[in-house]
Amino acid sequence: METLLKGFQSILNTVLDLLPDSPFRPFIDNLANIPYIGYLNYFIPINDFINILTAWGIAITLFYAVSALLRFIHAID
Repeated sequence: METLLKGFQSILNTVLDLLPDSPFRPFIDNLANIPYIGYLNYFIPINDFINILTAWGIAITLFYAVSALLRFIHAID
């Protein structure tokens, strides 16, 4: 089983290496160097906002995917 997982990880790493780097990485790295970002995050919880937005986006995506599937099999109108 471990060999299978290592093989899958190797294939996944190869596929991910084919993808280009994120064009936003330098911008995100520069945000970490802002000295007052921690103080701002104390008053405006950006991390919590991102987590809520991620959960909402996943829920909406699942809703539309299931809705499209049910429409495809004519279970709903």
